[in-house]
Amino acid sequence: MTVSPNGYTDDFGPNVANILMHGSRKIVGRVPAQVRSELRAAVKAGVLGHLRKDGLLPEMFFHPAHKNSAIEVRQRQAAYAIGCIASVMASPAQVREGIEASGGDPLAHALADLGLE
Repeated sequence: MTVSPNGYTDDFGPNVANILMHGSRKIVGRVPAQVRSELRAAVKAGVLGHLRKDGLLPEMFFHPAHKNSAIEVRQRQAAYAIGCIASVMASPAQVREGIEASGGDPLAHALADLGLE
């Protein structure tokens, strides 16, 4: 197995090479068995890092030098999921009160959710 200084290698297949080039990959759905076995082999060899799925935190495969970035992506994804769940479970008045209580502007928040900001 030849690994260049930046960690790039083709020995584990194109999926591992793609993760190494991009820094991390968030796994949300199902992954084919062949791809998962390649990723696990790369983790076992120390070419990739792996964070298991934990509740609302998604599974992540990452370049070993990008662990902090992968952790941030997981936390943002979990915060987004919690926000979605909370907005479904809370009334609009409760959401507005919560935004105002945290020092936010409800109009700016609504525009940001719609992508109009």
